[in-house]
Amino acid sequence: MKKTVSIMAGLVLLGIGLLALPIQAKITAGDITGGAKSPHVNIAIFHKLHDHEGFTYPKNIASDDILHATAGKAQFIALTHTAGLKNDDVIMLSNDVLREGDGDFEDFGVDCQLSVHIKGSDVTLAGMCELLMMDQDGREIEHKGIIKPVTIHSGAAWVLIYYNAEDGIAVYADEEVGLE
Repeated sequence: MKKTVSIMAGLVLLGIGLLALPIQAKITAGDITGGAKSPHVNIAIFHKLHDHEGFTYPKNIASDDILHATAGKAQFIALTHTAGLKNDDVIMLSNDVLREGDGDFEDFGVDCQLSVHIKGSDVTLAGMCELLMMDQDGREIEHKGIIKPVTIHSGAAWVLIYYNAEDGIAVYADEEVGLE
């Protein structure tokens, strides 16, 4: 169901006086392009919980079950939704905490850069994710992962696009087509 909102803007300063001008704009939620459709990509990043090192991340997860499929076995690190993608875009995912420690700045979190290539309704992702975090044992994890080109299909399940067994890091992607 589309919702429409009207906006009235107020006073505009012109020279030395004030002039009230009504400005109206029609905004329809979820449609800023007049109906153009394009791929949307969701990215989810997880880290295995302590005492669940034997947990095997599924290769595919139903689109509505990404958090439940890993509950109690892996902690959710980041989740993002990127809409209106075009060929050769780059998705930048940054979920960081910057703090001062031992005279230096420390940057804990996730930084990913994923290139996007679109062919029809399929999206191919490739890039790199860097993670710096502390696990539940107090072990510092400094991880760089290269994501080799992976094609995902609109409407299919979440796809495991990267996994590192040593650090227990998994990256999933999901694609849908919608309004830009």
